[in-house]
Amino acid sequence: MVPAADPNLTMVSGMASAGAPRIALEIMDRDQPEAAKDLVGWMAWERERIYIYQTAHAWKAVIGRAAKAPKEATTEFHRWEVMQAADAWLHLGDGVKALGLLQPLVWDAQSPPDAATLAELRQLIIRSYTVSGKLDDAQTAVIRYRQDYPKDAGDWPLLEARLYLRLGQPQSALDVLQDVKGDEAEMLSLLASLRSGKTAPGDALTQAVHIGSDSKAGVQKQVRAWLIAAEAGDMLKNPVARIQALQNALGLQPTLIEQDEVFSLNADMLWDAYEDYGEDLGNDLQLVVGDDQGWFVAASNEYDSKPVDAAALFTVVAYQAGDPKQGEVAQGQFAALIQKQRYGDVVLRHLYLDSTRFKGPKTIPAPVRYVLVDDVLALPDIPLASQLMQGLDAPPPPQPGEKPADPAVADAAWQLKRAHVFILGGDPEQGIASLKKLIESKSAVDTDDILQEVFDLQTLHRDKEAIPLFEELLKTDLKPEQRRQMLYWTADSYKAVGDYAKAAELYLRSAMLPGPFTMDPWAQTARYQAAQMLAQAGYLDDARNLYNGLLSATNDPAQQAVLQHDLQQLLLMTNK
Repeated sequence: MVPAADPNLTMVSGMASAGAPRIALEIMDRDQPEAAKDLVGWMAWERERIYIYQTAHAWKAVIGRAAKAPKEATTEFHRWEVMQAADAWLHLGDGVKALGLLQPLVWDAQSPPDAATLAELRQLIIRSYTVSGKLDDAQTAVIRYRQDYPKDAGDWPLLEARLYLRLGQPQSALDVLQDVKGDEAEMLSLLASLRSGKTAPGDALTQAVHIGSDSKAGVQKQVRAWLIAAEAGDMLKNPVARIQALQNALGLQPTLIEQDEVFSLNADMLWDAYEDYGEDLGNDLQLVVGDDQGWFVAASNEYDSKPVDAAALFTVVAYQAGDPKQGEVAQGQFAALIQKQRYGDVVLRHLYLDSTRFKGPKTIPAPVRYVLVDDVLALPDIPLASQLMQGLDAPPPPQPGEKPADPAVADAAWQLKRAHVFILGGDPEQGIASLKKLIESKSAVDTDDILQEVFDLQTLHRDKEAIPLFEELLKTDLKPEQRRQMLYWTADSYKAVGDYAKAAELYLRSAMLPGPFTMDPWAQTARYQAAQMLAQAGYLDDARNLYNGLLSATNDPAQQAVLQHDLQQLLLMTNK
């Protein structure tokens, strides 16, 4: 008997399909049945979880789940989940790890796979060979597969076409794709047609640009189209077309979808394209490497009219400058140019955060980190922004043509930003230091802006560090309402650290502004907090007096009931 579909699982699946996979996974974490109590239900939920991960290209999450399957799960389920993990390794570009998972499944004598599963396993093994670059082994495996499964259809022709493209046999790839439909087949056919000479590079470029620019096409199809455009541009000896195509392919993917052995893409490909083009331009202009000023002038002349040319010239200075300081300046100019182009923010992140040319955020040149910080904050990725901000103690210099800001104002705004990033990004000590510097300098920064960062400290339960900052702010020139609020928030931190007597004092001071007998809603709330703190500190009579005063000041039955309850609690404490 087939078990009825779980309506809760159907609902979660629908959420993921509707574009909300994160909340769907959170619900799964909460509601997935325990395997020990409902193994069938657990496996059904687990299959859907893996599908959501795969749809989101969360390949590492797929791999992690395979190791967590309970022993009680069926052999078929274990085999299926390991196969999904192997597929994930292939998407990440690691054929060796995939092969290590797959081979034991093929040779499992105790629980051999059925015919359909064995065929799928053999296809995965062929993919593992191609991803690992073991093309001879892949070709041998393909011949044997063809012999054993002569009528196989499905995804098999796609796998075979990919192998032929890797072997440099594009015509064979076209032959096996002749009657195959779908986006992947279309892109593989266009690539094979370009490489075989069936389609001229100019025509392939036109077709690929059209597909890549089609917002209705899936992202993966668009990316592959732009990579074909880049290859066609290279064949046409059109470096600008190649660079723009690579930028579009990178820019479409905030996180690279997968490692693809046929449609290969990484940040270093774009770096290399820019540097090669920059060197060619330099040769045409008879520029000498090391003459940094000459390269800067040439790049500046193209800055507005030909941004790709300018960026290429800056790339050469960035990596081959005679003066390292000039190299840093060139990096900053290059980054500014990239940011102005289509998908600029995403491309910039790939170039500096995903390239082998940089060994972590701290090695990225300072002028670029200034540009990246604001971009990363907008994502938001506060921990990464915190790493990028390390060592950037002063505000960024003005851009060319930009009116310089007042130095004191610029520094204050920058210190405030540093405080925000460091406090929330995992380095609160540096954030606290920036806030202290701000308060002590009595800068023109709005007190409310500083307060927001102190509130962040409270949110992180760093009340001990928040207290001296509140007290420094209390020494400044505050409006009466600001002082009243500041006293209350300072009391909150004293309460959090367990100094109840001090908390009671500050809550009362807040309540008594603007006068000792004030009983507006704020004062009533502050007095109530003060009474609770007095009780905690052992000042029971003082607490009773405050509760009675509040009882006389309110006609609300609900509030009266709460106060009567608190007075009763005080009585019990007195009689202990």
